[in-house]
Parts: sequence; structure tokens; C-alpha cells
Amino acid sequence: MRHGRLRVLPIDMVLEKNICYQLCSPPNIFPNDFMRILILGAGSSGRRLASRLCAEQHDVVLVDRNQTALDRVEASLDVLSVHGGAADPRVLKEAGLDKSDLLVAVTNSDSVNLLACALAEQVGVSRTVARVGNDAFTCKDSLFDLKELGIDLVVNQQQECARDLYNMLRIPGAQEVVDLMGGRVLCVGVQLGMDCPLLSDTLKDSPHKELLSTLRFVAFSRGGKLKIPRGETQFVIGDVVYLIGEPDPIKRAVKFLLPAEDPYTRVVIAGGGELGLQLGRSLERSGLDLVLVEENGERAEHCSELLQKTLVIQGNALQQETLQELGIHHNTAFVAVTGDDENNIMSCLVAEKMGAHFTISRVDKGAYVPIIDHLSLVDRVVSPHSSLINAIYHFVRGTNVKRDRLLQKIDGEVLEFVLQSPHPWIDRSVGEIKLPRGAMISMVLRGDLLKVATGDLQLRVGDRVLLFGLPKAIKNLDELLAD
Repeated sequence: MRHGRLRVLPIDMVLEKNICYQLCSPPNIFPNDFMRILILGAGSSGRRLASRLCAEQHDVVLVDRNQTALDRVEASLDVLSVHGGAADPRVLKEAGLDKSDLLVAVTNSDSVNLLACALAEQVGVSRTVARVGNDAFTCKDSLFDLKELGIDLVVNQQQECARDLYNMLRIPGAQEVVDLMGGRVLCVGVQLGMDCPLLSDTLKDSPHKELLSTLRFVAFSRGGKLKIPRGETQFVIGDVVYLIGEPDPIKRAVKFLLPAEDPYTRVVIAGGGELGLQLGRSLERSGLDLVLVEENGERAEHCSELLQKTLVIQGNALQQETLQELGIHHNTAFVAVTGDDENNIMSCLVAEKMGAHFTISRVDKGAYVPIIDHLSLVDRVVSPHSSLINAIYHFVRGTNVKRDRLLQKIDGEVLEFVLQSPHPWIDRSVGEIKLPRGAMISMVLRGDLLKVATGDLQLRVGDRVLLFGLPKAIKNLDELLAD
């Protein structure tokens, strides 16, 4: 086993390597709760997860057969690395499996990931997570319950990314959409234009109190600064505002805030791989006019057999002739999800030129994202690796935390956790709880009843609480969120 040393680099080299955030990252938000985390697989997902965990000062061990991949990670992160097979008992022993608090298996092999998690359960690892690519393991009618093997969470990366894409498409005009509490709550960010009816009054003086009472405004960004809105807050043109609530009130609110935004009537999906297929399945319930374009004839035929309400066309989405045949117009959303980042970005540009109202590109290379955002090449970007990490990261927080989502467009975090006895918030009203500046309780799920977190709402044992917080605020809530 080799120890990866954190090198001291000149600032120009740090910027060149795009790892400066590793050297100036904020302190661990759970300083008294370090974990020893074993990650199997040093590919893109493993590297990104290790980066985030190291930034919070957890002890990270990385295992992979590819020595070059391990060397690449060791060059920028303070990790332990072990060269070898992820399901090899000798390699797992060398990596200290029996001393680990959490095992995350994200190799490219389903069988390796599942076997490693089963072995981890036998030696007493507290929590295990396995990535799988075969949706037969995660579908509702699966014959297998992998929890019987001691696996706490099984995640299909493409399904998670398809869900993120579906959420973006269900709220036209939204900058970002995150589903929470099993899909019963949405967190949505929108940028306000000059036609927004909410600009003329402060929130407390707004004549639209009936609409505003169904949701919570949790944050807004203005001039690069992120703030928590109060009753005295008055929004201005260009503010990016985040709100949390149930799907129907959120949809009405977004339509109210963005009156000029028209709904999509057609969605064109470029790429019939697993991600495109999963997205098509999800959207078929929406009633939209759906088209899927896939260049490979055999794969196009496979998609056609599985999709019931989607027109599947064999063709190249980079060719204008193909897109012209699809009849792209101003109510069309174009989603490029092939395995080629460059082709995805280019096909979005072609589709926009031909009149597409909204474009989304799958991008696996993290270095591309700030360039795309700066140049406004496409409207939205998704990454299967980011979707995977968001799906599993709550396991680092503790067993009471059920979901933990870092927002992409603002430096904020949404946590979903359960109040277990004893907890200082139990039997206290939301208005009585003294939260750090920059934190807000937004929604509470009690049994089947979802409640907006007004000041007089009293919290009880078993409540599932949705908390929004800025990084400094979350840092001060470590003991309240841990087990």
C-alpha cells in the first residue's frame, strides 16, 4: 500500500491542473466524525467521489486494477491507493476492508461491485453502496432483493441521470430542478425577468400571499452573492431565486414568475444508449411528443421495441438533414445524451440554430463544464458521474440523513433527515429553533402529510425535515445531523 502525498504546488500549476479547490477547500463540516471510506474503482466516478471526500478530510482508500488511474488520483489527492482486483479478498484485506466505515463499489463490473459489498457485509462494514449498470437489479419488479446480501444501496447511474434530465424537462424555464422526499417535493431555481409580477413588492407585502404560502423561497443569488430571502427581501431583474414545494404549487409558481415561458410540446433525444432509453421511458408518461434519434441500426431497433409512445429514427443528430426531418420548432427541447461529449455539444448547437427552444447536453468531462457555462454553449449540462455521487453521498452524513444534494448553480445544499429521539428540535416550533445564519427549514413530511415549515409548526419524533443551507451554515449543524 502506498500513501498519496499532498504536494505543494505553485499557484500557476495548481490552476493549470484545475485542482485548486483541493488546496483551499473548506474545513470538514463534520469535524468530529471522520470516516474511513473504501472506494473500489478509480474511474471518473471514483475520482470525483474521492475528491469530495478528501475535501471534507475523510480517510479515503482507493482500489483499482489500473495503476495509471491510481497514479493520476494520487497526483492531486491525499488518498491511500491499492493496486489490484476490487473483489479479490487479499486486495480487500490489504486495503483494510475490515477497518472501513463505508464501502462504495463503482467499478465497471456489476458482479464485482455486488460481490465486494457482500464480502464487506461479512466482515462488519457498517454501510455498503454498489453501482450497477443492469437495470434488472433496480427495476420495481426485480426478482432480487440485494439488501438480503447486506447491500444498503444499489444505484444505477444512468437511471439517476435520467431522473435529473426528466426533472429539468418537467419545469420549463428552470435553471435547476431537484426532486426530494421520494419525488413529493421539488427544489427549483429560476432567473427572474422584467415581466416577473413579484418584483414590485417585498415578500411580506406581496399581494400574492395565497400562492406564496404553498412554498418556501430558500435562497437567491444577486451579483454573485448568495443570500437567504426574508420578509423584507425585494427581488430584482436577474435574480436567480430558489424555491421549494410540492410539484403542482411549484409548477404554478414558476409559470407565475416566468409568464413568457411556454411549455415544451416536443422532446428530441439524441442517443439511444441506456441513458437515452431510460429518459424516453420516463417521458412517455408525460404526454409529450417524443422522438429518439440513434445512429446504430441495431440499437435503434432495440429502442423501438422497448419504447411504446416514442418515434425512433435511425440517423445522425449532427446532420442538419436529420434534424430538419424531425421538424424542430420553438417549443422543442433537444437533449443530447450520446457517449461523446463533443458530439453532444455540437448537436445541441445545430439544434439551437434550427430553432430548438431548450438544449441539454450530457458531458462526462468535468473540465468542459465551466467552459460551456462561460460561453453559454448549451442551456443545461448533466453528468452521470455527478448524478451518481448525489445519489450516494448522504451515506457519509449518517443514518438519519436520507438525502443530501449539492445544488449545481448556487453554492447551497439541501439535506433531508429524520428527527430521532433524543433531538433538541423535537417538540419545538420551527420559529423557536435558532438556526445558523444561512440555513432554513423548508418542508416537513409527517407520515403521509407534507407541511410547509411555517414558524408555528411544531416538530415531532419521526418527522422528515428538509433543510436548505449555505456551506458555512451546514458546517455548524454537524452534531444535529449526525446519528
